[in-house]
Amino acid sequence: MTLPTPLPFPVEPARNQALSGPRLTAASTDHEAVATWLAKYTDNRHTLDSYRREAERLMLWATWHGKDLPGLMVEDVLAYKAFLSDPQPVDLWCQQTEPRTLPDGSPNPLCRQVRRVTRRLPDGSANPTWRPFVSGLSASAVKQTTTILFGLFEHLAAIGYVHANLLRAAAKRTRKGQRQGQERYFDAAAWAALTECIEAMPKETAREAAHYHRTRFLFSFLYLTGLRRFEMARARTSDLRFKRGQWWLEVLGKGSVEGVVPLPADALEAIKSYRESTGRPALPPSGTDEPLLMDLTGAGRPLSDRAIYAIVKEVCRQAASSVAAAQPDLARQIDSGSTHWLRHTSASHQIDRGVDPFIVQRNLRHASFSTTEGYIHKDRDQQHRETEKHTMIDAPS
Repeated sequence: MTLPTPLPFPVEPARNQALSGPRLTAASTDHEAVATWLAKYTDNRHTLDSYRREAERLMLWATWHGKDLPGLMVEDVLAYKAFLSDPQPVDLWCQQTEPRTLPDGSPNPLCRQVRRVTRRLPDGSANPTWRPFVSGLSASAVKQTTTILFGLFEHLAAIGYVHANLLRAAAKRTRKGQRQGQERYFDAAAWAALTECIEAMPKETAREAAHYHRTRFLFSFLYLTGLRRFEMARARTSDLRFKRGQWWLEVLGKGSVEGVVPLPADALEAIKSYRESTGRPALPPSGTDEPLLMDLTGAGRPLSDRAIYAIVKEVCRQAASSVAAAQPDLARQIDSGSTHWLRHTSASHQIDRGVDPFIVQRNLRHASFSTTEGYIHKDRDQQHRETEKHTMIDAPS
């Protein structure tokens, strides 16, 4: 059996035309119904691409099993969630067929970085090498996918295209307790390994030097500002503001919410150093509008958020390999890292260094302080130190 053509989505007539209750849509196919959901997110390219990808994966899986969205049952949803972490057959669904880690948990040297391919060839025909997944998803990625699909089915149920939200019916009942600490961040040892890896990058040729300076700036700036990767991709010199002797960066963040991020002295120095490495003035002249992060050629073209993600993942992979033999646990932590880990690391390290948590909330533009609380690790460190006092009582003589 072969995978269905990636695009367009299957457009067979849906089997939901006899659904009871009001219908708020004229959509008669999965493709049309999902399009009404995606239309709500056209103002945010990053969100739109992410939501479209997850909807497409589910629809391809459903089609492969001979079903449309109204025909899915709770059992199908549970099966799909299990499928996400281990898509089988792997050569049919994934570009990467080697597991990321070996049975002992160490990085798999055969796991290569896979360059994403386009769904369509230049002539418009389906690309036979395209696959819906690079590899199986991590537990956190499965959770994120489930959240996105929950929103999709909420919409489809609201407009009467499906009976109910299957994700709601399949959700586990959980008890809300104290928010646990954020674990997806680089501790001091991991951060040191990453910076050492960057400083060890080759610099002999002009291209190697350009790659080094860009990578160094990317890691430094994400660490110092806590920007999301799509915010980094969009950041431009025209977004820099100098007010009352302080530098700020204006951003259009998650949900198209406008915000300003303070630039500490080291962040400004990172900008200056990187710009000078490209042959530009340390600070952009008034009226200059170019990306903060550019292509290697020096032509001033921006990088996509996917390219930023790939750069960070490659450095994480190399840093993990460099410490794997001596520190396998540290290697596993680093190998799991991503651009969002840098955002978590920025928040965690700010709080560890005494920045007021409410200021960190404003810096990262968290809607709720409970999100920021997850980065407060000192309480847990103290909890562990105090518990160390609890030792085995000596056996009576």
